[in-house]
Amino acid sequence: MSLITILIALFLERFAGTLDDLRQFRWLDGYANWIRERMESLGISDGTAVFVATLLPPVLLLAIVALLVHGAVLGLLDIVLGVIILLLCLGPKDLNDQVEAYVEAGAMKDEERQKRHARDLLGQQEVPEDLRERTLSVVQAMFSEANSRLFAVLFWFAILGPLGAFIYRLGSLLKSPGEERPEGVMAAAARLQALMDWIPARLFALGYALVGSFDTAFAVLTRFLPGSWANMAEENTSLLREAGSGSLHLDHVRGEHWEDPNEINALVERANHLIMRTLVVFLAVLALMTLAGWAG
Repeated sequence: MSLITILIALFLERFAGTLDDLRQFRWLDGYANWIRERMESLGISDGTAVFVATLLPPVLLLAIVALLVHGAVLGLLDIVLGVIILLLCLGPKDLNDQVEAYVEAGAMKDEERQKRHARDLLGQQEVPEDLRERTLSVVQAMFSEANSRLFAVLFWFAILGPLGAFIYRLGSLLKSPGEERPEGVMAAAARLQALMDWIPARLFALGYALVGSFDTAFAVLTRFLPGSWANMAEENTSLLREAGSGSLHLDHVRGEHWEDPNEINALVERANHLIMRTLVVFLAVLALMTLAGWAG
């Protein structure tokens, strides 16, 4: 069921149009503030406790719904629920669309537009003025963003079903600054996401190695294994960025290539193709596990 659900969700993600608005979870800020106020009225202000209290009700509600529909209509309702949750939890923005927009701006030699799309990809990271540095930053961001937007969500869905994907996305959203969101809550959410990123980051770094330059990317993977608890989030990000860059031999790109906009666009497209090939490897492994009876 997991494989079928993932394939349907990915198909709809690609061809059903933008789902950005649905993925904003606009209810979350008001709900999180209400929980925080209730906890504070009980004399509980610890960030981790407030975070757990915020996370539990929607997760339990989804668990109840999943139990109610489980096996109904020959399992079709399980698939429908899984597809809905995946479509809500992927993203929130489509990485492929953002990359295509960046490449298109580069092809049109529209630097301001390209910078705007780079800013969308880089988030809080500063957009470099130099084209070479900007492209390297975008490519590296693609490798780490692919994990948080796509790979980790699919991994936890394959392991825990809709609950896994939902918990991952809620943690990701709650770690971001929100309306009156306490630092302790954001820190607890960041720790949860770092922990949930640990396995998929290493699996997909291995995937980058398998579909790209194995020796370089695998050397990066072994350097970051097992990592440390204190710097887990930073190490997960660095691992994905360095493994992806190593699998493409970015450090071997010759100087004249950085003067040609077409070569620069080709480099970004190569990175995107590497991510897509890694996704195919993941789906192939999941298919084999499904056939062997190891996955739902």
